[in-house]
Amino acid sequence: MITTWIEKMLATKNLTPTRENLDEFVLDRMRYTVSYCAESSNFYRDLLKGSGIGSITDFKRLPMTCADDIIEKPNYFLCISQSEILRSYVVDTLDGKSKQISFSLSELEHIVSAIATFFRSIGITGGTKVGILFPPEYEWGIPDLLVRAAKECGADPGLIDQNDMDSQMSAIESIQPELLVGSAQQLFFLTALREKGAKTPPYLKGIVPCHGCVPYLFSEKAKRMVKESWGTKLYEHFGITEMGFNVAMGCDEGGWLHINEADVYAETVDPAGAPLGEGEEGELLLTSLSAKSMPIIRYRTGYLASMAEPGCSCGDSLTRRLKIRSYLGSDEDLLSRPLVFRPF
Repeated sequence: MITTWIEKMLATKNLTPTRENLDEFVLDRMRYTVSYCAESSNFYRDLLKGSGIGSITDFKRLPMTCADDIIEKPNYFLCISQSEILRSYVVDTLDGKSKQISFSLSELEHIVSAIATFFRSIGITGGTKVGILFPPEYEWGIPDLLVRAAKECGADPGLIDQNDMDSQMSAIESIQPELLVGSAQQLFFLTALREKGAKTPPYLKGIVPCHGCVPYLFSEKAKRMVKESWGTKLYEHFGITEMGFNVAMGCDEGGWLHINEADVYAETVDPAGAPLGEGEEGELLLTSLSAKSMPIIRYRTGYLASMAEPGCSCGDSLTRRLKIRSYLGSDEDLLSRPLVFRPF
């Protein structure tokens, strides 16, 4: 799964895929990110001045970044010139505010490469039909990133971007995708449209529900309903725009998600901001380790989560694992959310 991508990133530093080497890789990226932001970001310049990172413990003493910081002054986070920005995404919050997150061409190509590696790890090869269930967006939007990743694998992507669910179901039947990738929200509502006891489409071999960008929980009940209704493998994907979308991915075993530690550092803290240990539930903080345009350090996501050390029954002994429990800003999940089909 995501292990393949992490191994690829370790190889760029001539490191073999061991936990010890991954820890070294992550710490090195932390040091670089902190130094880079202290030098290049107006927001972090004074905040991180003189911050030396000798260990993970040192890093966890750094101040946290909040959503309001980005909402108020998004350009203060930029570390490159506006002319180098290719695409900015606007992320709405539950209280109607907006965050603007920007990326350069090289960063977006990096994201596409990571998605393509994930696709290959779940069996997407030349000629595989991939259905992409997202609303239409401008170039380099979410559906475009997925189309590019599928094409990088040699697959045959088909967009399913109709405005009504009956048309979406018809498009799925027309494309007959072996892999169906879409927002968890929309996959959930399509599941509700399927007749009870409907057979698994013979062409479908897997579903990838994507969630995280919209702050509504993809609950265990919703996951179970989607998986049981479609009768196929479910590879959960969790990502937020602030971290370049690819935060964690599921595996054949389900349950825990494997963290993309090559690009993101994850930690959990209690309400006072104190670090939590394995299995303890707290707010999820994320740090972008590969961003150059707009790196964000110790970002308060608003998600309540718990983490576990490597050792999944799928055989992955490299990556730390994540389980999203709830969202601080809302107790709603996809089961109670009104249908709003629009870009993330």
